[in-house]
Amino acid sequence: MDGIKKAARRGWPLVVLAYLGVWTIPGLISVSQFMLSYSLQGDDPPLGLVLRLSLPGWYVWAALAPVVYLAARRFPIEAGSLWRSVPLHLLLNAVLAAVWVAVIITLRVVFELPGQRAARIVMVSAIGSSLLTYWTLVLITHAVQYRKDVEARARREAELSAQLSQARLAALKSQLHPHFLFNTLNAISAFVRNDAEKAEAMLADLGDLLRRVLEGTDEQIVPLSSEIDFVNGYLAIQQTRLETRLLVSRSVEDGLGGYGVPSMLLQPLVENAVEHGIAQRRAGGRLSINISRSGERLRMEVSDDGPGVSEAELDPAGWRVGLQNTKARLEQLFGDDQEFTIQNGPDGGVSAVVIIPLEMYVPADSDPEESH
Repeated sequence: MDGIKKAARRGWPLVVLAYLGVWTIPGLISVSQFMLSYSLQGDDPPLGLVLRLSLPGWYVWAALAPVVYLAARRFPIEAGSLWRSVPLHLLLNAVLAAVWVAVIITLRVVFELPGQRAARIVMVSAIGSSLLTYWTLVLITHAVQYRKDVEARARREAELSAQLSQARLAALKSQLHPHFLFNTLNAISAFVRNDAEKAEAMLADLGDLLRRVLEGTDEQIVPLSSEIDFVNGYLAIQQTRLETRLLVSRSVEDGLGGYGVPSMLLQPLVENAVEHGIAQRRAGGRLSINISRSGERLRMEVSDDGPGVSEAELDPAGWRVGLQNTKARLEQLFGDDQEFTIQNGPDGGVSAVVIIPLEMYVPADSDPEESH
């Protein structure tokens, strides 16, 4: 902090010089006008004299401009306050104009410029110039403040939108937890009386899954490797339950484990395939998980070799809770830059495909810049 303050103090001279440089521009324009006017009259005034007459007046405005800025901020000209703001600005304009005209007259006296008529013309010109300068400054102040207000409003709207999006995501994710837990406990309950050993193994696996869920409660995005580990834990429970009736094949392209995916993305897809594509069949079936890179996108497919579903069940409006939540979360996280489709396979079964942007996982509490 001290270093920043020191740097700011060292930079003040440059800021002042730049500020004066800005006000030098209208001064030089006045100089050129003076030179042109005198040239048209056949006179050839010394450039140095014209500079001394023109530039100081504009440097006076450089000193007065902060007063105008503060007045315009404090008394903005807007609907509802015109009756108060406009008279105050007119009064301040008259005072500052008088100061500026006094400077112009003083300069003419100091440099002993001739002609009272010329002096009157200069005074009228100075008054007009001061009016124009004052209200130009007021206009610029309002324009700058309007832009700041628009940017601040945009930031607030973006923050509110992000907060709303996070709230929706948290709500959707929280709905998955009891849904997943209920279905898993329902599977375990079938073995409590008939096969205590299996029930124990399944409870141990469930305990591990719950630990993973609690550890990552606040994270919407997790590494793909972590999501695969979670799904493997879930499948361990289902394979204990279904035994040889559930065959699982996995194909994950090398080097993808560090990329980010929505947490609990694959589990509802796997659960849907197990419960509605395989467990309903006496002979069981095969579940396939295929994850690969598709250009700059990540493609994840979960499929089964079950009987397939009806056309009505392929319509997103008819999807079950887990799939509806998954669809809503993908839309919240990636907008239109994602795809989620469910379709019957050419040889039977159902295939769920998710395609999302390929982005490296960055922990939620880290600085994104550090990942580059």
